[in-house]
Amino acid sequence: MPKATGGNIDMHDISGRSFQSAKLSDNYVHRPPYAPQIHACIAEHAPSAKRLLDLGCGEGKLARPLARMFDNVVAVDPSENMLALGRSLENGDAPNINWIAAKAEDAPLSGRFDLVTFASSIHWMDCDRLFPKLKPHLSAQSLFAFVEGDQAFEPPWEAEWRAFLAKWVPMVTGWSLDSAEWRAWRDKHLRHVAVTDTFEFLSPPVRQSVDDFILCQHSRNTFSPLALGNRTAQFADELRELLACYASADGMLEFRVKTHLTFARPKD
Repeated sequence: MPKATGGNIDMHDISGRSFQSAKLSDNYVHRPPYAPQIHACIAEHAPSAKRLLDLGCGEGKLARPLARMFDNVVAVDPSENMLALGRSLENGDAPNINWIAAKAEDAPLSGRFDLVTFASSIHWMDCDRLFPKLKPHLSAQSLFAFVEGDQAFEPPWEAEWRAFLAKWVPMVTGWSLDSAEWRAWRDKHLRHVAVTDTFEFLSPPVRQSVDDFILCQHSRNTFSPLALGNRTAQFADELRELLACYASADGMLEFRVKTHLTFARPKD
């Protein structure tokens, strides 16, 4: 995989050093929520509401709300900082959530799960190891649910944002924006599953300050402080200048989020 230049790290190192950083996890609170319709959709499609496994759970963006709909939720993430944040947020102290610090491929699992969820996390995992590991913990009815999409969807600054990404993504990752290599890396899990349904949901309007929008970008591995290194301030200054003319008088941006939800079953 290509090397990042800003922080001299491998951007796709699945050990996820950047996600272990407190700087990155602290910025997770600035990520917009997924479109809220996904929670009911997940619950409706699950074969049962008994046991849910959330892999790469982060701060529990799925695990915490879904704990209100499932009897038991096992939430797995390799970052202790992410799990600590999750426990501190709304419903993070629910007694039916079992937080486990481990990589998905190495997590100690027991019993069977009705549903396995991945919230913008499957691309960080070694799918050739993960899916055979999961097989004994699935029934014939078990489903996977892959969730993506908590970024501004077609905001008024879309054209400028795409140009900004086209400059900064290659600088940090070594890959061009939306390259074939990047898409193959993101979609590698599809070799292991058979897609059954797909849904898209648009969120209500989200209001966020320019500064919080920038901190949100620093919560993403590509633009984490560890990845950007000594270019962090330059990145923030350029993005702040880009967004300034789209902010209201009180410094707020408004946008919607489009969230993609894909259900799948394991391939034989």
